[in-house]
Amino acid sequence: METVRPSIVLATLREAMSPNSVAPLPHTRRTTLVLSLTALAVAVVGWFDLYQHYDPHGPGVTVAALARAVPVLLCLYRPLGAWWLALAAAIATAVPTHPVSDAEPWPWAVTTVMSLVVVLTVIALRAPRRVLVALWLILLAAGTTLVLIRGPVRLSDLLPITILSALAPLTAEAIGSRGAAQRRLVVVEEIGQAEHARRTLLEERTRIARELHDVVAHHMSVITVQADSAPYRIADLPPAAVDEFGSIAAEARRSLTEMRRLLHVLRQDADAGAEHSPQPGLAELPVLIETAHRAGLDAHLSVADGVPSPDRVPVGVQLSAYRLVQESLSNVVRHAPGATVRVTVTGDTSALRITVLNSAPKAPGTPGTLGTPGAPGTTPGTAKAAGATGALRRPVEAHDRTAGTEPTGTGTGQGLIGMRERVAMLAGELRTEALPDGGFRVAAMLPLPPADATPAPTTPGAA
Repeated sequence: METVRPSIVLATLREAMSPNSVAPLPHTRRTTLVLSLTALAVAVVGWFDLYQHYDPHGPGVTVAALARAVPVLLCLYRPLGAWWLALAAAIATAVPTHPVSDAEPWPWAVTTVMSLVVVLTVIALRAPRRVLVALWLILLAAGTTLVLIRGPVRLSDLLPITILSALAPLTAEAIGSRGAAQRRLVVVEEIGQAEHARRTLLEERTRIARELHDVVAHHMSVITVQADSAPYRIADLPPAAVDEFGSIAAEARRSLTEMRRLLHVLRQDADAGAEHSPQPGLAELPVLIETAHRAGLDAHLSVADGVPSPDRVPVGVQLSAYRLVQESLSNVVRHAPGATVRVTVTGDTSALRITVLNSAPKAPGTPGTLGTPGAPGTTPGTAKAAGATGALRRPVEAHDRTAGTEPTGTGTGQGLIGMRERVAMLAGELRTEALPDGGFRVAAMLPLPPADATPAPTTPGAA
């Protein structure tokens, strides 16, 4: 058997004696109403009980009735303080009173038992079991002492308070423990549901990525084969056309490589020996601008002298900057045909700043735009966010509505959302706005680590 150490007993007594060791019940309307009605019943019924069944003297019956009712109300604020006050009131009521007959219990009258049990039940909802046992033993010791002093000893006088003071708190503790277990179960279920929803979302994203790869890779493979075989299938092609087909095939292969790399990351492939081309970074921006030129876009790149060298810029920042420029150029190609684009890269040791500014489209009314100003169905509120006509006079709305997200457009509506996610991941800032002349501007600030931090690799690594 496990022995009870004296230190544990002393700690329990100190906890039972401290008025603030037990937190009060929440001050809800139901709790306040129940305890108030109980205190009123203890006061009223207790007055009649003492007056009829005991031998009170003068106004002492009223004082005793109120003294036993006050602790019930005090349970709302100091449960343990209310217990000691209730025990003191019970002893002070028992000492001067005498039962009018042997049928009346003593030292604890019926209403005294009611007051003590209610207070002990409230404590049972908040206090640990060891404190309840200590209070129960103190109550039995006080009753036994009074009976021994007054005499003769009748065990029947102590039996009701012994049973009720044990059963009521234990029942309240069991109910409270069940409620606490149910609350913990609800929390666990909510966490489980959140984890299940998150896992389902990740699985769905992975599935979509795989399906996207399967669909797009097929078409990109067809494009690559057709571009590579065009000089052999079509006779008398000029050298410029042969070079153009070669560029198309090279871009298709590069896109396939990036898609396979992305799918590899999503699948968490354990094959660490697979070959992957490096992720694009700042050094690949001129190649990206050249690709835009071949697509018919009048794009210009300007890199300021103060921009840190690539070996001082982390891989994630370089990749995000490249993707921001790539997405901006793609939006211009789709929604602002004929526009002039200026990509400006500035920065210092604290941040890298990317600005992509395009003019108004030179061919309004082509697919991807809503037409000329004043055309039917064209309003400032529905103009394209990128490459819109001069009718648009306000910034892009907060829900990241990109060019072509209207029902009549061809965009996907995910361009600016992806930009914002990339910038937010790096704790940067992104501003997108339509210009009064019909152009559009994308400005991003990507923070850089301190100069004394470990330098990033010169070439961004594989995914």
